[in-house]
Amino acid sequence: MKTQCDYYSCSNDGRRPEGLRDARLHEAGCELGALYAHVAWLEAASVPAFLRLADELLAHGAPEALVKAARRSAQDEVRHTRVMQALAHRHGSSMPEVDIPPFQPRSLEAMCAENAVEGCVRETFGALVTGWQARTAGDAEVRRALGSISRDELRHAELAWAVDAWAAERLTPPERERMLQLRRETLRALENEVGSQPPPEHFVREAGVPTREQALSLLQGLAALVA
Repeated sequence: MKTQCDYYSCSNDGRRPEGLRDARLHEAGCELGALYAHVAWLEAASVPAFLRLADELLAHGAPEALVKAARRSAQDEVRHTRVMQALAHRHGSSMPEVDIPPFQPRSLEAMCAENAVEGCVRETFGALVTGWQARTAGDAEVRRALGSISRDELRHAELAWAVDAWAAERLTPPERERMLQLRRETLRALENEVGSQPPPEHFVREAGVPTREQALSLLQGLAALVA
C-alpha cells in the first residue's frame, strides 16, 4: 500500500484541512490511477476545509460575500471529487478515505495562517498547475475534466487572497508579519518539492503535469504575488 503520491503535482491541488491524516492509497492499476486517486482525495478533503472556513468567516464577522464564496467552493470540490474519482476508476484505482479529526474553534490568526499556507500559496499554485494540465494533457478526457476544474480553482485562489486582504485589517502588525513569513516559507517548501524529483515522462505526456522546469517557472510568477 502506498501512503502518498510521490510527485509534487499530486500534493498542490485543493485546500488541506488541519489534522488531515496521510492518504493510504490502495494498489492502483497504474501510476496514473494513483495520481488521479490522490488528487480526488485532496479534492474531497477540501470540502470540509471550505465548510469550516465559511463557518469561521461568519463567526469572525466577515462579509457575507466571503462566506457564500467559501460555501460555493465546498460545493465545487464535491463535483471535482467525482470527476477525479471517475478518472481514477478509469485507470483501475479508487480514492482513499479522507480521515480528519473533529475541528475545534480557533482564533482569527489561526484561521488566517491556514489560509495563507493552503489558500494563498498551495491552492494558488495548484490552480496554476491544473490550468497547465488542462491545456497540455495528451488525454482529451483529462483536458475536458481539468478545464472546468481549473476555472473553479482560480476562483478558490482568489477567495484565499480576498480572505487574506479582509483579515489584514483586523490582525495586528506582528500577526500580519507572521502571515507574510508563512507565505514565504510555504513558497520555499514548494520550490524544494518541485526541485526534488521530476515527474515521470508519461505524467507529462498523458496528464499534462508540468516538468520540473515548467513548474519552477510557474512558481516564479507566484513568488511576486506572495512577496
